[in-house]
Amino acid sequence: MTGAIHERFARKSSVSDGWSGQTELIWHPAEVETHYEQPRNSFCYFRKTFELAAMPVSATIKIFADSRYKLHVNGVYIGRGPCRSDPRMQYYDELDISAYLRPGPNVIAVLAAHYGYGTGQSVSRIPAIAAEATVDFDDHLQVKVHSDSSWKCLLAEAFNREAPRINGCQGPIEIYDAGLAPGGWLETGFDDVSWIAAKGRGIQLSPFWNWAARDIPLLEESELAANIIAGIGTMTEIPYPVSQLHKQIHTEEQSIRMQVKDKERFDEYMFAALPEGEASVITFEFAETEAGYLQLEVTGCQGDVIDAVHAEELWEGKALINLNSSRSIDRFILTEGHNVLETSFAWRACKYVQFRLRNHRGPVTFHRVGLRTRKYPLKRTAEMVCSDDRLSGIWDISARTLRLCMQDGFLDSSSREQQQWMGDGRWQAVINYHYSGDSRLHRKLLKQIGQSQDWMGMTKSRYPDGHHNFPPIPSFCLAWICSFKDHQTYSGDLELIQEWWPNVVLALRWFSAYENEYGLLADVPYWSFTDWGERPDGPVPDDQRGGMITPLNLQYLEALQIACEFAGQLNDADAKEVYLEKIRTLKSSIPALLWDESKGAYADCLVNGALSDSISEPTNALAILHLHEEKDERAIAIYKNVFEPEARKNVTAGSPFFMLVICRALIKLGKAKRALELIQERYGVMLDAGSDTTWEIWEIFHQQKNGQVNFSSASHAWGASPIVFVFEGIFGFQSIEPGHRRFSLSPDPCGIEEIQADLPVEAGEIKMKLYHTTTQQWKLELGIPQGYVGTVYGEEFGAGSYIIDVPTKK
Repeated sequence: MTGAIHERFARKSSVSDGWSGQTELIWHPAEVETHYEQPRNSFCYFRKTFELAAMPVSATIKIFADSRYKLHVNGVYIGRGPCRSDPRMQYYDELDISAYLRPGPNVIAVLAAHYGYGTGQSVSRIPAIAAEATVDFDDHLQVKVHSDSSWKCLLAEAFNREAPRINGCQGPIEIYDAGLAPGGWLETGFDDVSWIAAKGRGIQLSPFWNWAARDIPLLEESELAANIIAGIGTMTEIPYPVSQLHKQIHTEEQSIRMQVKDKERFDEYMFAALPEGEASVITFEFAETEAGYLQLEVTGCQGDVIDAVHAEELWEGKALINLNSSRSIDRFILTEGHNVLETSFAWRACKYVQFRLRNHRGPVTFHRVGLRTRKYPLKRTAEMVCSDDRLSGIWDISARTLRLCMQDGFLDSSSREQQQWMGDGRWQAVINYHYSGDSRLHRKLLKQIGQSQDWMGMTKSRYPDGHHNFPPIPSFCLAWICSFKDHQTYSGDLELIQEWWPNVVLALRWFSAYENEYGLLADVPYWSFTDWGERPDGPVPDDQRGGMITPLNLQYLEALQIACEFAGQLNDADAKEVYLEKIRTLKSSIPALLWDESKGAYADCLVNGALSDSISEPTNALAILHLHEEKDERAIAIYKNVFEPEARKNVTAGSPFFMLVICRALIKLGKAKRALELIQERYGVMLDAGSDTTWEIWEIFHQQKNGQVNFSSASHAWGASPIVFVFEGIFGFQSIEPGHRRFSLSPDPCGIEEIQADLPVEAGEIKMKLYHTTTQQWKLELGIPQGYVGTVYGEEFGAGSYIIDVPTKK
């Protein structure tokens, strides 16, 4: 049996034992009596004191928690975690603690939370932490410190367990009473004699099936202060039970009276006590939107309450929430005197923090408002300098949003949901390959979505996910298949698809059950999502009525074409034959049945024998990319009837989610300049609004006729595609060999006088610059690193620097 054949019937193990035999899962004994009745919103302190005879040469700690941990060693904050994972392949973190240990007594202190329910980021199992420190000395001796029943623990009553959830995708709002916290518990000298022994249980016989070391870096953290006061006011209090804090915050919005004032720099600010029933309001502004844990340094009276409402943008000076999905709230209850506070588990993304100060006992002084920021670390990122200020601004907000949504996964939004959606993640990965070239988050995304696959082949639309409030999205399953091709193209990794090929075949097998006599997918179940489309008051894509949905069939065609390519790579002749036949059938049936001759474009669907009246950009962009060539008669008609400015009023526009597809379609047609016009028009609205991030849809706030204000996410990285457009549209960059080892350029300046962009690659950067000379001639400056080859107008260029004439585009 050859090695290639054998590999089809074997699996490489990515599982490690993780722990030595003495390490146990531990929690407070009052809350670990069963495997089936788990506590809700359980917060617990853990301490382990141990002696070291000498200064260690190195020390690390492995640590895990269900659901969250915050680690300190000898009073020093070390980090938080774990990263999101499926308990059947449970990640643990490993942190270096060498610099924080010393001869004599040492203490490991962990604050942990168990939600007791699944979120859009975690799958709940049992309340548990596990920790194992390995300490090495220069005489080759080694000491291990294991989590077991020798650890002391105390339920953390400072956190209110009645707190409502932030939303269905996240854990609880943090309601923290500083007066109930045990002072000094992080230090070695703290007396924990009244604490009780933790209860341990074996790691092997637990709901965590396999253990694996975290396969992405620890997040990058820093501290940031808000130095601007953006507004001050008052409001009328409307008391609710603490379990309905979100309803109280929402109801009180109507009574907020903000003063109109110029922004002022913040040093310290004192509020006098107000009578019962009234509260002060103050809004702090960060220089830019950031993601992190709220920090607050404040002096006040015992029992004063400070509610923090986080916002990406303000509506008429107010930080809004809603009762369904956006409840970005924290509550601090002060102890007497000086308080230094930080949220422990719930991180936010915001530009503004609006405090409601319920200070009825005495004055309260704000000394500092800040964030402990968090983001995925990148070694280097793309740079772009451009003579067009509007495009430069759009690049900047795209890059900032991408970074905000790169955390322990590619997240849809850094504020509202913080979930790893496959559809969002596919495009974020492509954008990030152009921005940083780092492939690790993408690899993790593909593996984790694969872990969600059911026995019939369908994957979940987001994962890890433990709250199950939406069915799968079939188009996202197809995006998962296609995203393996993106991973291969940009990273050069040829092994991942080999490992997951059986699962890809199983996923395509799922779709075969819904093929009709024309080979088209029809009446596919679950959530028929293509794109948010044009909203809130405009038309939306007609993809929710069943029947034959055109964009879904085009995405099916794309997935089959990619799978056919993989089948060839992997010598799977049967799969290649089957997929080729399906491709031929779709390429015949889609044009025959789903084209609307009267509109000169593809309809969104065919239901009960009738074509939809709806013509949309997403549907027709997919048709250009996967069905037609540039000079095809229908491709020309689509451009005229869908994408020319005069066609706009009759067409449903795509949302930021589909802008990469739309731009790629226009580039294929030789219409990069039209794509740039759409980018500047649509993203320009964000710039004009003063936003420093890209939005979920083309509006943030929408006031309905009844006066109610709806709002969407203002930091959605699925819209950061202008980064890709700079490379693919203006420089005409295309990767020919994995990892860009061979690439081609076909520049189209699109009327921009001068633009320079550096594309990160493994060996450094591919440097590109276009500029207009005094003779009306365009020049391309190109820098190629060692080991790379570029083709420009049919001529090959190896490593070095070049200046190349750019032909005038007709």
